[in-house]
Amino acid sequence: MIRLRLIEKEPPSPVKRSALVPDWTRIASEAGFSIIELLIVTAFAAIIMTMTVMTFQKGLERYQLRGTAARMAWQIERARSIALKYNQTLTLGFTAQNTQFGLTCACPEAASELSNLSVSNNNSLSAYPTLTIKGNGTIQATAPTITIDDRKGRRISITINNAGRTVVGDITESTGSL
Repeated sequence: MIRLRLIEKEPPSPVKRSALVPDWTRIASEAGFSIIELLIVTAFAAIIMTMTVMTFQKGLERYQLRGTAARMAWQIERARSIALKYNQTLTLGFTAQNTQFGLTCACPEAASELSNLSVSNNNSLSAYPTLTIKGNGTIQATAPTITIDDRKGRRISITINNAGRTVVGDITESTGSL
């Protein structure tokens, strides 16, 4: 006859609570974050914020440079329109200190319609041309291209052709600029 003998095993050892509870939960005495965790999250947030601010500032400076070029091109186009309107020759140029860009002729009707454009000290220009705009809309310029530099490595060009059109180019950046 075969006897079966039952072997009793030792009862299981008491199980620790942490083995039963997933790692992502904590018991009341372990609630909160450690100072190391808080420092890591704060440092990460600071790095992201710094990168965002730098990108925004660069975009704002590019926007301002493009706006300066667009205002100068608009000033030339507006003077051309006024010359056509009155069928007279107008001269457009810079003041002696190169701080204002506007009409330099003795033309009271045209001067009442076109105020001077202030040139920012933050920008430098490649040329300070004098433009002669005839009553038929053609333009003669002492320098057909004006390059505006924001002194941070960014440049934009305004090209003036004889037919009277102005073209604002794209912003170019020198390598190594921030």
